[in-house]
Order: sequence, then structure tokens, then C-alpha cells
Amino acid sequence: MKNKLRSLALGAVTVLALTGCASGQQAADGEYPSQDIRLVVPWSAGGSGDLTARSLAPLLEADLGASIIVENRPGANGSVGYNWLKDQDPDGYSLAVMGVEVAILQFQNYDVDPGDFIPIGQASSGPGAIAVPVDSPYESLQDLIADAKANPGDVTFSSPGVGSVWDSTVQGFQELAGIELKNVPYDGSAPAVAGAAAGDVDFSTDGIGNQKIQVDAGKLRYLAMLTDERDPNNPDVPTAKEQGIDLQNASWIGVMAPAGTPDDIVQALSSALATAVNDPAYIKIMEAANQLPFQRDSAEMSTFIEQEAVRYGPWIELAQGD
Repeated sequence: MKNKLRSLALGAVTVLALTGCASGQQAADGEYPSQDIRLVVPWSAGGSGDLTARSLAPLLEADLGASIIVENRPGANGSVGYNWLKDQDPDGYSLAVMGVEVAILQFQNYDVDPGDFIPIGQASSGPGAIAVPVDSPYESLQDLIADAKANPGDVTFSSPGVGSVWDSTVQGFQELAGIELKNVPYDGSAPAVAGAAAGDVDFSTDGIGNQKIQVDAGKLRYLAMLTDERDPNNPDVPTAKEQGIDLQNASWIGVMAPAGTPDDIVQALSSALATAVNDPAYIKIMEAANQLPFQRDSAEMSTFIEQEAVRYGPWIELAQGD
């Protein structure tokens, strides 16, 4: 399975990287952009992907001189939005926000292949955390693990969808801790975190930024940070590693276009995205939401997507029981 994952990932991302180069030998007719640009968020409103898109939009508008229309198309772990994008003309007027799911859904029976897209660049990174309802009996990660060992399959967690970055992260958690948990999937991070805050599940594993609004509202509390060191904004919360589980992970958000988008358009969009990511206004918004402004250009993202596909392979194996 692991060799299959590696070969598929390498082939898919090679196609992804080369498709834009081949089609980009001819510039698009006319001056770009000459009309509104649609930016689809493949998740529900309120999550980190939605915040990133809506924070970038006015900055991209200022750089490109065109209106950016942000639209949410959630469903099926992001595949609804991704499939919408791959069916659009590769003319630079249809874009989508992307996350790690674009690299791994191909291995999970979704009709999503990285070769259908060309990355514009990365815009943010969001370290993860495990959070529980504020009245949860769990006071530490070891409390949660002990309960899960005593009651296999009864401890529940919310995820943004089966096969999502945070569902895959919990697969790694289960392996490291030697426990069995039950996934309760939602259509996106915002409803998944809200479900945990409402007490519908025992815990949430998601980005710190996605959980922050519920923590600030007194409905969730952090149990463990999935970071190498303690989060400076939450210094009293120990890492999972400090609690005996060497698990770190972060989500990331970028922007992509359909495969075949001409190189000159990709480069114009990538340059505008880099400018936006380094804008003080954007940085301030991201940091307030516990998101890290983070830039990679189109070529760097092609390589990174390949690496992500390979990195998540063992966790996907666990999830599928291979």
C-alpha cells in the first residue's frame, strides 16, 4: 500500500506540475484579468479556509484590479468544491481554496486527483490541537486515553469529514496511543468544532484557530497542542508530546486553478497571492485567529503536495484497515 501511495503521488503531482507548463506556452488572449474572479471555498463558512479566502479577497482585488467573488461549496470532505473547479475553463477566472485533502482524497475513493489542478501558492498554516467540551471529565490527554482503552470505540471525536487532515491525524493518534475511537464526520471544520462545543462528541481535533472562537466563548478547552513546543498564545496548555504522545500536525490553506491554466496567468496570480500573504493587514488577521501566514509559490506547492501525499500514507492505511 505504501509503495502504491508513493508511486501514485509522484505520478499525479508530476502531471500537476507539467500540465500548467505545457499549456502556459501560449498566453491567454487579451489582458488578464478582464472580469470578475470566482474563488470557491470547498468547506462551510466560519472555518480557517473561509477566513483565509475572505481575508485574501480584498488584497487580491487591489493587486489584480478585478473583483474576487468568494463562494462556499462545501460537501464530501471538500470534493464537491474540488470537482466543481476541475470542470471550469482554465482561464484564471475560476479558483478554489485548497487544503491537504487535495493531495490525499485520491486514495480514499474520491474522484479528486492532484493532476486536475495547478497550485497558485500557499497562504497559511494552522497548527492543531485536541479540545474537549468545557465540562468534560478529561483533564489530560492520558485521561482521554484511559477512557478509550476501557471503552473501545465508545469515545467519539468530530472531524471535518472522513479522510480529512484531522480525521487522518486521529488515525495516527489511535496508533500511537493503542486505542480505538469513533469518528463523527461533519461537512467542514466550523460545524465539527461546534458539534464538540455542544457536547455532541467527546473531543475535537482541529486547527487551533478553528477551535479558538469556542474556547474564547467558554464552550471548549484545549487538552493538548499538536505542536513541537507550547503555543505562545496558550502557554498553559501542554503539548501531546509532553503527555506521552509524540504527535504534531498542522493544516494548511492555499489557492489553486484548473490544470491547463496558462503560465502567465498562474504567475500573475501567484505574485498577487504572495503580496497579499505578506500584507500587514492579512498577517494581523491570521495571527489573531491562531493561523500562521505562510507563503509557497506554485512550483514549491507542487513539490509540497507530493510530500503531503506520501506523508499521510501510513495514516490512510490505518483508516482503511489495510
